[in-house]
Amino acid sequence: MIKLSATLTAVLGLFVASAAMAAPITPVYGTFGPLAGATFSGTGIPNNPVAITTVGGLTLGLAASQRFVGPNLGHDGAGTYTAPAGVSQTAPSPADPYAMWNFNIYIGGATAGTSFRIFYDFDPTVGNDESTHGTIDIPGAALTSNPSQASWNLGMNFLAAAAAGITPPAGVFDPNASGQYTFALVAYNIGGPEIGRSAIAVKVPEPGTIALVGLALLGAAATRRRA
Repeated sequence: MIKLSATLTAVLGLFVASAAMAAPITPVYGTFGPLAGATFSGTGIPNNPVAITTVGGLTLGLAASQRFVGPNLGHDGAGTYTAPAGVSQTAPSPADPYAMWNFNIYIGGATAGTSFRIFYDFDPTVGNDESTHGTIDIPGAALTSNPSQASWNLGMNFLAAAAAGITPPAGVFDPNASGQYTFALVAYNIGGPEIGRSAIAVKVPEPGTIALVGLALLGAAATRRRA
């Protein structure tokens, strides 16, 4: 997982990344494919495909995956995943509602002299601005493992609570809401500009839409068999 040193609270104020840009987050990566060795600090979490950006000696990886059970998420091959709406039935959910899917983070390489910002989204509106996202600021010097990895769920309480380095988005995350959520992992030179990012989108269709797509795929398969 992404582990931070005990000095994080003291140093975060010195390494706040540049202000958010006035634009929606759209998928950005160098490659969208396998990230060898990535576990996202879990067991069985797929590392293919991942939005991967390599800049200097850094590797930034961002992905989405099903939480604990179920098939891997579908994707369009270009940084957008498709996830089901609904509440996960694996503890601590449903008492503390989690989504059926997680977003996954990977930071590898030399992090000295670099700070990071993670953008995450509670608003399912398509195309909402980057400035409406929650942010987590992490100085590279505070990372205590290499690579640093994590798999988080938008239903996790810490993502909704203001704390040192964390500015949550407005509103409350609803795992039953359909729409689109966007995420970015951004690297900055300390006190300087952005030097690279990986970004993804997660589409959550209406349940009926997913069913129709499944029926269409079954129909296409039957047609191929008859042919």
